[in-house]
Amino acid sequence: MKDYLGYKDKICVVTGAASGMGKATCEILIDLGAKVYAMDLAPITLPVEKAIKLNLGDKESVDQAFKEVPSTIDKFFGIAGVSGVTTDFATTIRINFIGHRYALETYVIPKLAEDGAIAFMGSLAGTGWQETREELTPVVDAPDWDTAVAETAKIAERAETKGYGKMIGVKGYFMSKRMMNLYVKKMAGPLAEKGIRINIICPGSTETQLTDQWASLMDAKSMQGAQETRYAQPSEMAGPIVFANSDMATYMSGQNIYVDFAQNAIQEYTNPNREFPNIG
Repeated sequence: MKDYLGYKDKICVVTGAASGMGKATCEILIDLGAKVYAMDLAPITLPVEKAIKLNLGDKESVDQAFKEVPSTIDKFFGIAGVSGVTTDFATTIRINFIGHRYALETYVIPKLAEDGAIAFMGSLAGTGWQETREELTPVVDAPDWDTAVAETAKIAERAETKGYGKMIGVKGYFMSKRMMNLYVKKMAGPLAEKGIRINIICPGSTETQLTDQWASLMDAKSMQGAQETRYAQPSEMAGPIVFANSDMATYMSGQNIYVDFAQNAIQEYTNPNREFPNIG
């Protein structure tokens, strides 16, 4: 059969490769013949081209990790993330958004082949980015790491006054996913001029290690919303993100792709006047 996906011998960099959606993505890429450079803070057990330790919340760790990838990258998969249950508001945003943005702009884009592709793993939690764009912009448009961290600290300070309690870090998760949605829209045009595509997958309720963490704070109904659906498996998100970066999606860019078994569609239809207040 023809290699429609086009991953044979392609250099693919994947963050969050040790478990969950990142691990499932690596497994597919390996099967497709890609050369996978897998990154995570946790040990990586897959037979990848190279396993690289990465803490996205630490600028020096990002710098060191990306010195270990080849001079040319074909595909980048930004999948790593934390739930916010065991990390504070600012740390959650730093890991989920600032670290990925810094890595992308400093190392990935300069290394990408002309027909390269970028895909991030967002979340249904990123819904509402349009309505809260003004709040997100100071971090998304920050000129460097330190400014982004400083702007995040300002939002964190405001969020602390809103009485979120144990949910404060999770609110940071929601905000980080909104930031990533806005960032993909921002970058789509400039990258298109370079022949590079960028998209973001927005998963619904998926059974990963983060699910257990959220379950310590919320019941299943709250986590999944009003619609009773089963949890997705990580492989059900890995498939769409692999497709988004593949040769079968060469004219698709700048898209927020909901993979949620209609959770967002149901909410859009039944509650078209949903409100998405600022978090901080």
